[in-house]
Amino acid sequence: MKKILLSLSALTIGATPAVSLLNVGQKQVITQVTSEIQKKIDETSVLFKAPIITNAQKQNADVTTNWLNDQKVSDISNIDSALSYANFNAEKYDMKSAQKTLNKIYKDKDYKYKNEDAASELIFGAADKGVSLLENSIDDDGLKVEGVNEFLNWISYVSFVSGGSLKADKFDSSILKFADKISFVKMFKHYPAPTYSQLWNEGVRTYRGLKFYALSNFNSFMSVNFGLTSETGGWNFKIQDEGSSNIARNFFNASSAMYKEVFSKDDKKVSKHEFKFTSDSVVYLLNFIYSLSYYIDAFNQPEYMLDPSMVRDQNHLFSPYKTNLEIMNEVYNKNISKENIDKRSLNGILSIFYDIMYKGSDPNGYRSSRVLKILFQVDNDITDGNTNLNFDKKVFKGKPNSWGSLSFDVGEWMNNTTGSNGIFNILFASLATGFINNQISGFIGTFLGWFKLSPENLGSILAGIISSMLSGIDMSYFFNNLSSQLNSTLKNMYSWRLLGIPIGGQIKEPLEKALAGMGFGSENSPNKPHKSDDVTDDFIDYLDKSIKKLSNIKVSENSPDTWSLFDNLFNQLLNEKGRLQSILKLFNVNLPIDMSNKSIKDIFKINVLGISIGDVLTLILKGFDSSLPLFYKILGLLATVTGSDISNEYDFFIKGQEKPLSSINEVLGYTPTDGRTSDLAVIWSMMKFVKDDNGKNKVLGIRPKNSNNTEEEKIWGHKAWKYLLGLNYDDKSYNQDSILFYVNELLTNGLTSKIIQWPVKMTRKYIDYNLSDITFNRNKKMNYWSSKDLFSTQFVSYQEDSKQEVLNYKIMYKVKKDVYYTYNVSVYKENTSSKYKINSFNRI
Repeated sequence: MKKILLSLSALTIGATPAVSLLNVGQKQVITQVTSEIQKKIDETSVLFKAPIITNAQKQNADVTTNWLNDQKVSDISNIDSALSYANFNAEKYDMKSAQKTLNKIYKDKDYKYKNEDAASELIFGAADKGVSLLENSIDDDGLKVEGVNEFLNWISYVSFVSGGSLKADKFDSSILKFADKISFVKMFKHYPAPTYSQLWNEGVRTYRGLKFYALSNFNSFMSVNFGLTSETGGWNFKIQDEGSSNIARNFFNASSAMYKEVFSKDDKKVSKHEFKFTSDSVVYLLNFIYSLSYYIDAFNQPEYMLDPSMVRDQNHLFSPYKTNLEIMNEVYNKNISKENIDKRSLNGILSIFYDIMYKGSDPNGYRSSRVLKILFQVDNDITDGNTNLNFDKKVFKGKPNSWGSLSFDVGEWMNNTTGSNGIFNILFASLATGFINNQISGFIGTFLGWFKLSPENLGSILAGIISSMLSGIDMSYFFNNLSSQLNSTLKNMYSWRLLGIPIGGQIKEPLEKALAGMGFGSENSPNKPHKSDDVTDDFIDYLDKSIKKLSNIKVSENSPDTWSLFDNLFNQLLNEKGRLQSILKLFNVNLPIDMSNKSIKDIFKINVLGISIGDVLTLILKGFDSSLPLFYKILGLLATVTGSDISNEYDFFIKGQEKPLSSINEVLGYTPTDGRTSDLAVIWSMMKFVKDDNGKNKVLGIRPKNSNNTEEEKIWGHKAWKYLLGLNYDDKSYNQDSILFYVNELLTNGLTSKIIQWPVKMTRKYIDYNLSDITFNRNKKMNYWSSKDLFSTQFVSYQEDSKQEVLNYKIMYKVKKDVYYTYNVSVYKENTSSKYKINSFNRI
């Protein structure tokens, strides 16, 4: 304790003062202080610092006492002792007796004050305990079962002691509202990529089946977003007989029918269905993306990775001896690879970019266009700059007819829907067929059918054109000759005769009527300026001009440089010097540096700080692929945290009752909004324990609804709600796809471990700061209030007889300038004891 000032300052400790002794019954009464008596005053007055500060500063007695108890006596007084306030007082006083007296004092209204920091201390103290337990539950290897169990026990305790103040209804509806806003995450409760076993259960055995599985999921995605139902042709195709050619025909028929409904219109010519994205469709989209990636990856095996120097043309990208379609058919018949599929990788799709950034020599862009062939190739007779791609051969050709016959050749693209070709061709064909089915009906449909120009044939033609363009093959010959060959075919068909009777008019009249309706052959013709009033000639001229424009687009008005839409555009973009810069100029985009002497391939090879741009992009893409599972786990955790399935997946029991609870309300203690409740609300309510009408706790149990309904399958008490969170304590494991499962999965990754531990560490810092702030402010106040400069004593009397000694004195405490509180103190010590007791203490 800091120095206590003596009111009789003239007296020194070493002096021998005058004393008055009254020998009355052997009692000595001393009325003047001696050095020995002053020492007794100094030592016994230390104890009264706590009640004096409590009274004078209106502070909580426990806070004052607890703070003083930790202080060294030498720091707060003139007494040279290394003992703490608590230990020093225990050495001088009979603390059992003294504490009784102090307790009586603290019950007085002038000594009874609230702890101003109590609420903060309770909150941060509880948080400190919780974070400590949490820190002991987490390490870089994941969640530690024992630590997690202790942490959950603490949460349960907090939940229990909170009573009704933390009832689940206070957060239940908020979780559900948030869950509705991010409802798409519910699909991430399970990994959003089809596994080998899932594909097997779906009937997929080979890569042919995988192709139709991918396309089927795309159609499911479209079907759901167009709002189709079982009554309106919603997609419900199943993989059956996937090893035979029937699967292609069945898929095409079902897909065409669905798209016919998608493009259908009501009596007012308004589309019946509108595309509206719904989160329920995301699962189909991801199934499509992943299964497509698995399919492409089947062609990335070493036996199909041909070096560009060994490629002789666009039709032999996977083998020097087998055509692309022969390789596709070979892959079709292979069984799906469990090893590759269970990697859950997007490597197949990403190989598009890997091939573009191929570092080896590839002047013709063969490596770059591999995936395009896998996705879109239709024909097996293509070569670089080939002339096999022409209208007469691929679409149809009307020939000059002989007497009594119709001469008409059906093109190859009319029947290309079900073969072993690019994966998307059959989808394009069915989509086009469905659309055309809504446009052509009645006599026109029947008439076209005579010439094998049914909606399916026309759909196949459109698919052939689109797929061939997207496959990256040279289409120049096809489009350069399209208008002349089409004109020749139409003129021949106009001259057709059957048994000497002209029938060409049956073709010409409806066609020209339709073209005339579009303005051809008139001043309003789209063909400006039109050279002929003949409707067909005007249309053919317009078609020819349009194709030439698309085939020879000027890069800029002042440049002779042109680029063709129908050349191998993909290869041109990659390999032609300055092509990227030229195309961007078409859209008024100017690059900051001159790229006129570089192709995209060249750009990828540019070195920056010793690493090429292509290598950097490759690393980014591979990092993206490898980090996706981690991203999905984060979404999976979010899905489980906002889930609302527990009440539907489990039956709840009360110990002693055979039948399950009829309503989840008995667990929650309230009626949830709209009959829905979040999983966290159920678990939290179980932590707080369900009570009966008399307020007694009930033991809750759970059992999965899909169980065998045996007693052995029930889980009771704290194990039940921990099990719902994901902790299977008996097996020391975490239940699949549970909250704790995803947290553990995330923590096993070094990066996410640090990410997840970061808020824990920040919370620790926040708690420590606030607790230290409370302590700092308290220390600051208490250091001042307990200063020895604020205390002084004044001796009153000392009595001693054969039984005891009694010491009376005053303590003066300076509250503020010129304001002092004075306290009368009386302590005594029996001759049979070495410790003092309090006789009285009161403020004057």
